[in-house]
Amino acid sequence: MNEPTPRITQLSEKLKALAHPYRLSIVEQLCQHSSNVTGIVEVLGIPQPSVSAHLAKLRTAGIIRGERHGQEINYSIADEDARLLLRTLSGTPA
Repeated sequence: MNEPTPRITQLSEKLKALAHPYRLSIVEQLCQHSSNVTGIVEVLGIPQPSVSAHLAKLRTAGIIRGERHGQEINYSIADEDARLLLRTLSGTPA
């Protein structure tokens, strides 16, 4: 059996990062509009340290990016594959 291509390995890592309900919810929210940690906490209703940990995993996987504005970091989608995957799974037109 041949080894997976680098592209398949990369996609697999992204899917692993998305394979948690809160992380998927964060990506869904960020597909609608960028947000800071406080905004995500308000929508998800989970503690800020948990949101920060989920954001770190998504950022490490290259799915989201953070842009600093003063003391605040605004998060947005960095990976169009993730956006397309979410649209496909939810049945939303691209």
